[in-house]
Amino acid sequence: MSKFICKIRTPQGQITKVVMYEDDKITCIKKLKRNGMTPISVDQKFSVPSLENFDKNLRNKRKLTSNIYTKKRKKIDLNQDINVSVKNKVSITELRKFTQDLYLLKKSDFSNKKALIAIIKNTKNAYFNEAINKILKSVESGDVMYKTMNEYPKIFSPVYVNFIKTGELTGNLSEYLKHAVNYLEHEERIKEKVKTDLIPSSITLVVTLVVIILSMIFGVPVLEKAIQSNYRMIEFPKITTILMKIIDFIAKFWYIFALIIAISVGAIIRYINTENGRYKFDHFKYTNKIFGKITYLIEFSRVIKSIFLNLQSKMRIQDALEISKNTVTNTYMISKVEEAINNLYVGKSWIPPFEEPKKLNSVTIEIMKKSEKGDLSKMLGKTIEYLDQEIEIHIEILLKRLTNISHILIAITLILFLILFLIPSIQLYLGGLLFI
Repeated sequence: MSKFICKIRTPQGQITKVVMYEDDKITCIKKLKRNGMTPISVDQKFSVPSLENFDKNLRNKRKLTSNIYTKKRKKIDLNQDINVSVKNKVSITELRKFTQDLYLLKKSDFSNKKALIAIIKNTKNAYFNEAINKILKSVESGDVMYKTMNEYPKIFSPVYVNFIKTGELTGNLSEYLKHAVNYLEHEERIKEKVKTDLIPSSITLVVTLVVIILSMIFGVPVLEKAIQSNYRMIEFPKITTILMKIIDFIAKFWYIFALIIAISVGAIIRYINTENGRYKFDHFKYTNKIFGKITYLIEFSRVIKSIFLNLQSKMRIQDALEISKNTVTNTYMISKVEEAINNLYVGKSWIPPFEEPKKLNSVTIEIMKKSEKGDLSKMLGKTIEYLDQEIEIHIEILLKRLTNISHILIAITLILFLILFLIPSIQLYLGGLLFI
C-alpha cells in the first residue's frame, strides 16, 4: 500500500487534510466520496532514504545561509530596490506587441534565439527588456522559455505562460502565440471597457459616499452649534432632531467606531489568510451580488479556453483540466477543476462541478454537455464564443446596476441635505415660524 495526503472539503464546507493508505489514487477518491467528502487533491507520498534526507537537509542549510547573506546585502541598497520596483510594470499593449512580433518572426522560420534578439532591440521598457534578456539566456543554454516566464508573474500571467508551455512542448509555438495574441486582445477589450465604463461609475459611488459622510460629520455639528448659541427656542421636525443627535454622537466618539472598524478589518484579513478563510473569501468573490457573476464568468472562461487549446494539441481531457487549473488563483475555482478531474477518474462527467455555483447560463451548460457526446474540442469552441457574449452582456448589466446605485445614493444625499441643512436653514431664517 502507498501513503496518500488528501486535501478534502467536508460536507460542512471545511477544508482539511487526511492521510490514507491505499493501493492507488482512484481507490482513495472512491472511499472519500462514499464518506461524503469532496476530494480537492490527492498526492502520493514517497519514502526517501535517510542518506538522501541528510544530503537534502545539508543543501537546505547551505541555501538558507545563502539567502540570509543575500538579504543582508540587499538591505544596503534599499532605496534603489524601491525605485526599481516602481518601474516594474508592463502593460497589456506592450505584452501584446511582444507576442505579435514573436509570432511573426516564428512564422518566418526564425529560431527562438534570433527572434528574441530582434525583439530586444525594439523593447524600450527597461524591466521588460531585462525579462526578455533572461529568457534569451535560458534559450541559449538549451532551456525552454516558459520556465523563465514563470519567474515574472507581473508580466506573464499563468494563462499566458500556459500558451507558451503548450506551444513549446507540442512543437507548435507559432500557433499558440497566435492564440496568445487573441487572448491578450480580448483581455485588453475587457479592461478598456472596465476602464471607460465601470471605473467612472465606481468612482462616482465612492465620491458620493464620501460627500455624504463628510457633510454629516463636519457640517451638522457646526449648524447645531449655531442653532444652540443663537436660537434656543426654535423647534425642528423630530426626524431632523433625531438625525442630528445620532450624527453628534458619532462625531464625539468617532475613535471608538474607527477602532471597531480597524479590529474588524484586521480579524477579517487574518481569517482570510487561513486555508478555510481563503476558500470562503474566494467563494464570496463569486457569490456577491454586484461583481460575483462577472468575476466567475471571466475566470471560468480562462479555464475553458485553456482546456480547449490543450485538447487541440491532442491532449486527454484529464491532462487538459490538470494544466488549466493553473490559469486561475481562486481556490474555489481550483477546487471545482479538481472535482471535475476526480469525476473523470471514477468514470463520471466532468461538467457537474461547474453547475453547482449556478453562475452559468443553462445554454452554456447544455453546450458543454453536448461536447461529451460529440466533438469535444469543437463544442468547447462554441462554449467560448457564447461565454464571450455573456461577459459582454453582464458588463452592460453591471454598468446599469452601478448607475442605479449611484442614482439612489444621490437621492439619499439630497434627502439628507433637505432634512439636515435646508429645513434648519429655512427655520432659522424665518425665526422658527415654519413649523408653528
